[in-house]
Amino acid sequence: MTASDISDVTSEAGVVASVIAHPEYTFYSEQLLPNHFTDNDNAYIYYAVRELAKKNVATIDSYSISNMLGSNAATKAFSETVRLTPEQISELIDLGRQQGRHSVDEYKILVDNVVRAAFRRKLYDRLEECQRLCIAPGTVDLEQAVQRKLDDTMMEFNAASEAPEYKDVVDKVWGEIKARQGNDLIGIPFKFDRLNQYATIERGELFLFGAGAKEGKSMMLLNCAVDLLRRGLAVLYLDSELNTRMFTCRLIAHLAGIEFSRIKSGRYSDEEAARIDQSIAWLKTRKFTHLYMPIFDEHTIYTVTKKVKHTQGLDVLIVDYLKDGSSKDALTIGPVYSNVYEKITYRIAGNP
Repeated sequence: MTASDISDVTSEAGVVASVIAHPEYTFYSEQLLPNHFTDNDNAYIYYAVRELAKKNVATIDSYSISNMLGSNAATKAFSETVRLTPEQISELIDLGRQQGRHSVDEYKILVDNVVRAAFRRKLYDRLEECQRLCIAPGTVDLEQAVQRKLDDTMMEFNAASEAPEYKDVVDKVWGEIKARQGNDLIGIPFKFDRLNQYATIERGELFLFGAGAKEGKSMMLLNCAVDLLRRGLAVLYLDSELNTRMFTCRLIAHLAGIEFSRIKSGRYSDEEAARIDQSIAWLKTRKFTHLYMPIFDEHTIYTVTKKVKHTQGLDVLIVDYLKDGSSKDALTIGPVYSNVYEKITYRIAGNP
């Protein structure tokens, strides 16, 4: 038996089939690398689809995959070692669309199978190297040499591989604290000075506004969004109430200083029309995305957030709004939706 005998080609094929059908699934398997596959064809397709998903390419075909692998010297060399023809790629894509998993949970199980098999192969190889060290007469510091080989493997497959002692980080952390001292505001300030006395927007943090129905939650968030855009920040606004047409009416009314009803009906003067044009021109210079999503769920929010982050960059995510599934207003964030928020915040912490 050799390390190459340790594999789960069925799960590898399932991963590839799933990402062909759902390229966004690759955002849930960032720990999975092409060299974790034993089948070169599977590694080829997975790598290409992962990179295409980062570029927000939703349609996967043989041309897009071949083009991705030939886009630079490193990937071109990788693709040439596999030697898949466009016809073979098309066959794999057709098969994938038929056999791919259609839920994130099922996909994660397949990913775990592939990663576990890759870990076992790597560990098997390292243990064989340790055997050779044991029988080599000139081996010096055998215990340390074996420990290093095993440690490297464990760290490669451990998501929490970095765990420095506090003595090694305290000076750096204290330096960061001192660098922030003396500032009146830490983080990104809100538009409203009174609010900044209590909190500011911190990268990787979650801030909730709670209020009853028709008490100004959406207008508060719109004000925040515009202020953040004026500061040059990239903003994604997920909206469960207003489609993009209605939201744009409200946004233009806010920017141009014209009543919403007159924006919607077209009853405005030539001078006001010029202000509207100026507002639209300004919006085109901002990194801003508004998406209407009547129904929120963890998978959709996470996928959209990842796509926007990869395609335009993302500083702040605004969600308007999550509400308790058992209630008709948003005064209370219910346990289901607050749990969704916690998971999303954990996964994208340090980014938006």
